Formats: sequence, C-alpha cells, structure tokens
Amino acid sequence: MKIIIITGMSGAGKSQAIQILEDLGFFCVENIPPQLIVTFINLCQQSATEIEKIALVTDVRGDVFLEGKEFPLAEYNEYKAMKEDIKLIFLDARDDVLVSRYQETRRNHPLTHTSGNLLEAIQRERKSLENLRELADDVIDTSDLKIRFLKEELKKLVENNRDDSKPKVKIYSFGFKYASPMGADFVFDVRFLPNPFYKQELRNLTGEDQEVRDYVMSFREAQIFYDKLLDLMEFVIPQFSTVSKNTVEIAIGCTGGQHRSVTYAFLLNKALKEKGYETSLKHRDIKRNRLDR
Repeated sequence: MKIIIITGMSGAGKSQAIQILEDLGFFCVENIPPQLIVTFINLCQQSATEIEKIALVTDVRGDVFLEGKEFPLAEYNEYKAMKEDIKLIFLDARDDVLVSRYQETRRNHPLTHTSGNLLEAIQRERKSLENLRELADDVIDTSDLKIRFLKEELKKLVENNRDDSKPKVKIYSFGFKYASPMGADFVFDVRFLPNPFYKQELRNLTGEDQEVRDYVMSFREAQIFYDKLLDLMEFVIPQFSTVSKNTVEIAIGCTGGQHRSVTYAFLLNKALKEKGYETSLKHRDIKRNRLDR
C-alpha cells in the first residue's frame, strides 16, 4: 500500500493537493486528526476491499497539535523501518502569501479564535509545526507555485520518479531587502562580495547573464567562497539520506536578489546537477524592480 500524508500550513494548498492525489487514484481523507492516522491505515490494510493507495490530510484544525495530540512519530518511524511505502509531504508558504490568500478568500484561519490577529495565528501555527516540517520527507513551498506545477511536483513525488538514494536539492536565490527565507536548511549570505549593481553596464542584467557571473566570480574571495560552499554541500547533502530527509533546501541571498545570489545559485545548481543530484532552481526576487535598491 502506498501511503501519502499531507500536512503543513493552513492556506498552503492542502485541499488542492488532496484533490490532485484523488485524480491520481488515491483513496483520500481530509482533516483526519493525527491520533487517528495509524488506526485508519490499519483499517485500510485489514479491509476486504483492496486499497492500494491512500492519502491523508492532517493539520492544526481544532488545535490538535497544540493540545498534546501530536503526530504519531513512533508509529510513522515503524512504518518506515518496515520499508512501507509511506511519505510525509509538508506544504508551506511565506507568511505574507498566507495572509494575502486568507484576505482574498475571506476565510478564517483555524487559530484566529485563540490568536490576536491573522498574522499571529499564522506565526503560532508555524511554531507548532516546526518539528513536523523537519520530519517531512519532502517540503513544497507553494508561495509562487501555480496549481499545474503543484500537480507536476506531487505526481513526481508520489510516483517516485527519482533516485531516492540521493536527497533532492532545492536551490533558490533571494534578496535580503525583501525578507529572509523561512524554512531553508541552509542560508548563505553573499553580500560581502562587490555588487554588480554599481557597474552601470551590469545594473539591469542579472546573475543569469554571463557578464554578471564573470564579474562576480572575477574576485579571488568569490572563488574561494564558492569552492568552500560546494565542498560543504558535497559533504553534508548525502548525510540527510541517513535521517530519511529526502529534500534539502539551500537559499543564497544578496541585497536585492538579482546579481550575486543568482550567480551563486546558478553555479551551485549546475555543479550539483552534474554530480547526479536532482535539483530545482528558483530565483525568488529576480523579477522585482531592479532599480529599487
């Protein structure tokens, strides 16, 4: 039996995810309390009707994670140890995106009745789910993800179209002036390097342009830092597979997320891909106003 457990932040797309999995042939149950997950799986396994694929959604609805009714960690690890086909997927999104989504739909966050306002409810939920996020086999950030790309991502994860012996690596660049990322396993700051913004001919280009990459990497300290960064990642990424963590998120930031961080994210993604890792690359702030510095 293939078992998918979907959890994560309210408003991050769990309802859409369960609909996608239903279209992929999963028997789906939404909003199941965490303490009933093991019971439900056992019932499905004992059912006279053969159920090959189930997908469950659990979250903080009803404050279940805030009242001591924690995710059944011991049982989950037991399933993993028995080589059961079980996967925990955590859906996340930035706080500002979650606020915007709730404002657009005019729905109430599950924790607003015990929190001062919407943002406080989101932050309280994020705090309560920290350990669960770390436990997840895969984390999907839906902040800028369209529904068709979410479908592609979920389909790839549940169909295991990748080498599970190596963690998947998600790399993204960002600008510190637009807020630091949340949830990344590693955050690197390259603001110590000379900024191409102050070169008139490079100002409106990005790290995706060869001219910018050549300028950024022309400095000795830039090459030394890159070599050390790549060496560190080559060592540490494989270690995550020993703790059943199948996704590693690496964020690289500069001032505006246009030149230096994009350069390093581009180069690191290229190097890890050449070493056989399945990688994804995203430049979070590259399309923001390039003259807004």
